[in-house]
Amino acid sequence: MLVSNSLLKVVDMCERQYYYKGVKQLVLNRTAVQLKRGGWLHELLEAYYMHGYWAFRHDELVKDYNKLDDEQKDYYGNLPEDCSSIMERYVYHWRKIDQGLKIIAVEKVFEIPWPHGHKFQGKFDVIVEDEYGRWLMEHKSHAKLPDDDYRFMDIQTARYVYALNKVGTYGEITGVMWNYLVTALPKKPQMTKGGRLSRRKIRTDALTFLKAIREYGLDPRDFKDDIIRLKSRSDDYFRRVPVPIQKEVVTRLVKEGVLAADRIEELERGKTPIRNIGRHCTWCDYQDICIIDLYGGNSKPLIKAKYHTEKPLSYHGTTEEAS
Repeated sequence: MLVSNSLLKVVDMCERQYYYKGVKQLVLNRTAVQLKRGGWLHELLEAYYMHGYWAFRHDELVKDYNKLDDEQKDYYGNLPEDCSSIMERYVYHWRKIDQGLKIIAVEKVFEIPWPHGHKFQGKFDVIVEDEYGRWLMEHKSHAKLPDDDYRFMDIQTARYVYALNKVGTYGEITGVMWNYLVTALPKKPQMTKGGRLSRRKIRTDALTFLKAIREYGLDPRDFKDDIIRLKSRSDDYFRRVPVPIQKEVVTRLVKEGVLAADRIEELERGKTPIRNIGRHCTWCDYQDICIIDLYGGNSKPLIKAKYHTEKPLSYHGTTEEAS
């Protein structure tokens, strides 16, 4: 059985969810805003670390976006402008540090054999090397920065490090470098009626502030202290957290992954999927279908209206953005 973290995550959460996604291969016709933005940013980051620049990829994505109908564009709002702004500020924030990174590989697919006849497949973001080691850099976009517990509960990257070290092509991986991008945009400072820059407290960053005062025709040298202060707080929007991997933890997570792969194989062979009802149901793509099926209704009209069938790529899970 060929498995990936995205499929293992689904079956661990709810067998019924896997049944709709993996067996029935149902996909919503419209991607959620958070996932659409996360995927867009992921494409720009891939271009940046592969080529050293990203605007060309953004232009390609904008062309595809412009093919959407007006209803879809209204749903996604200012998505192209927001993603461009986030990426421009990201490069401004990390440009000096990134010059010191050695890029080993970008967006590569890997596959290794697992016990019980399974195969584990994945696709990593970037492998980089700094003075402390060689890291699997994972891009994560969030509405706000997650706490430490979020990282320690992660499963995907631990299995990725295990697999990459087994593959051996990219050298020994020290651990994971979490690369966070906050998607909440900074506020632009405003001018007062008296022609002065407002001193009202806002949540902004150095680049947004600098661009605003230049737009207003003000001299950046007069705001040197403000710019220095905002530069020191830029990690409110962009932050990297290196986490060395503990081999004992990785081994346990791989063993649990093999058991989850066994469950997937059983479901693919026709085992009745068990529902796991809880709070996670509220953000499940298949909640409405599941409720109709649970109460013995006919879910076919809903499936026809809201879903299409698409075979899930084993390594390519959704690019998540948490709230």
